Amino acid sequence: MRGNLSESLTFTVPISLEAHALAERFRNKHRNPQKAKQVYLNTLAVFAVQFYLRCMGIKTSWQGSLSWNPLIQTLMDIADLEVIGFGKIECLAVLPNEQVLHILPEVSSDRIGYVAVQFESSLEEATLLGFVKTVPENGELLISQLNSLEDLLIHLNKPIEKIEQPIHLSQWLMNVVDAGWQTIESLLNPQQSELVFRFRGTEHTLVHAENSTSSLQKGKLLDLGRDSKSQIIALVVGLISVSREEINVGVKVYPTGGKNYLPKELELIVLDEAGIPVMQATARNTKSIQLNFSSEIGERFSVKVALGDVSFTELFLT
Repeated sequence: MRGNLSESLTFTVPISLEAHALAERFRNKHRNPQKAKQVYLNTLAVFAVQFYLRCMGIKTSWQGSLSWNPLIQTLMDIADLEVIGFGKIECLAVLPNEQVLHILPEVSSDRIGYVAVQFESSLEEATLLGFVKTVPENGELLISQLNSLEDLLIHLNKPIEKIEQPIHLSQWLMNVVDAGWQTIESLLNPQQSELVFRFRGTEHTLVHAENSTSSLQKGKLLDLGRDSKSQIIALVVGLISVSREEINVGVKVYPTGGKNYLPKELELIVLDEAGIPVMQATARNTKSIQLNFSSEIGERFSVKVALGDVSFTELFLT
């Protein structure tokens, strides 16, 4: 492969046979001809941006992006690429001689920026035309409004400006699970992994929920230790779909490493979209802490786990 960085800081990428094979594989999963063409071009656009960023020494995770998932491809016109440590960048496919891009609302939020990728008619090459951080409210972006690719490199060298990306819980129910979240069987012992969440006077036991479309549980390990002394606990999130508009959420913390009790004074806190605590519990002589609540689709909240002056906060979107 080769890439040419011109004086105007566009970048031309040859589209490899491997890229076309991947685009063909994705296209074959869609019967609608228009959707199939859209997916094919989106795949090539993401390939071109990934190639460029790798040339610049910037790490990406395409397989960790929504555009890699055929189900999401069906539901959305999406060409996102996860830039590790920063967030998602949208790769906009531009046809020959096209001067105006139409960006749908579904990709106009939770993006750290947009890169326009123009194809020549044979699809043997693609040229990265430029970059913008945001798109106009009407969703129309003129090619002439693009900034130089140099602005993208500057943008990605300022981690302080990166946008915190929420964990999309409703997508978990479609088997689209964010990196770092694991099955609880891999984190906890068999006694701990049989979770019971109580909602509105009823109990739901989430066992072997990996094959369910209405309930799911995932977890991750957190190290709340300090001064080289580890204090690892497990944070587990359980979901039960109530309706198209509402999900019941349970958050729970467990000790790990053979310990029977959580560290004393460990706090589990649920915060609303404004960052105001709405639920809170503290470990005393406690084997686990659990908080349950309902959340409407599209609602944001955070979960904070704290021990002394060490804390971990995760942002969620239902």
